[in-house]
Amino acid sequence: MTLAQDSPDVPPPPERLYTAEDLFAAWDPDDPMSAAATFDFATYAATRRQGSRVPATRQIAEARAAHDVAVSWLLAETLNERFPVAIMGGHAMSRDETGYELIARLAHRLADTGYTILSGGGPGAMEAAHLGARCVGSKIGIDEALDIIRAGGGGGKDQTSDGDGRLRFPFHNADVLFDAAGAVVPEEVERLHRWQAPAFELAVRTAGEAGPSIGIPTWLYGHEPPTPLATQHAKYFENSIREDGLLGVATAGVVFAPGKAGTLQEIFQDAAQNYYTTFGDRFSPMVFLDIDEYWTVEYNVRSVLERLFDDSQELNMAWVTTTDDAVEVLVAANPGVRSTRAQRSSG
Repeated sequence: MTLAQDSPDVPPPPERLYTAEDLFAAWDPDDPMSAAATFDFATYAATRRQGSRVPATRQIAEARAAHDVAVSWLLAETLNERFPVAIMGGHAMSRDETGYELIARLAHRLADTGYTILSGGGPGAMEAAHLGARCVGSKIGIDEALDIIRAGGGGGKDQTSDGDGRLRFPFHNADVLFDAAGAVVPEEVERLHRWQAPAFELAVRTAGEAGPSIGIPTWLYGHEPPTPLATQHAKYFENSIREDGLLGVATAGVVFAPGKAGTLQEIFQDAAQNYYTTFGDRFSPMVFLDIDEYWTVEYNVRSVLERLFDDSQELNMAWVTTTDDAVEVLVAANPGVRSTRAQRSSG
């Protein structure tokens, strides 16, 4: 795929899903400012200039729509006859949190069972999902991968210190990355590069043997770069299409890890799809990682959902705290996944 990195125009409709090489070809471990020189970042900067939510011209709007239609089509083709499971969760989850490791191990188990792992493609819980899937078939196991991704962060699980800023994604929103004139702020780009570095190192060390997974990010939140640990990216301009589509294609189930506003939005958006059986005339299983009673006490979504769904629908929801329980629920809901994996292995 040829990508014009300096072009301010909307990229043409892709002929295949993006790869990390497409999005990040200019990223250089030795050049902190290279984080702003990639196709992905340049497209995001152009999107901001052209209007993120409402494009400056109809031509731009139509070009973005054509791009996103192609992405949706390619994603549907890619997922045909697969068992896609989405893992949703907060972008601010630190790489040394217990929850991050739990998600990585869960994604690894699910991918090894035969599921295709999906996420919003960004930092935190999303990155953990792709790390886990990537280690399937790799010489680098989960333990070593977690050590690599935590490198330079100040040491140890659940530490409050972030060392040199490599453990937790550094930005709450995009404003700090750009000055009033729309130019990038060098020191903030350097912070972004520093945070990206461990993931790029792991991506390089697992290149050629990476287990597949698909990130589904958006340029609306372009300050959250896609993770290079996903092997494919269905990247959109329009977040509403991307958000609804991500939950819609996750027909084998959705796992909800701890998160804030975005994850809460996804829970109730998925609940609406299931209530009306919008996709595939079925209820896609909803599995909640109830770490420290996150979804039953801190954000008690369980009581709301149990009032929404009838008894038969409630059977498709599960509240778990271990990877074993989550895998058991999803395999029971998708009994054909193991036979599909066996067929692929023999082929």
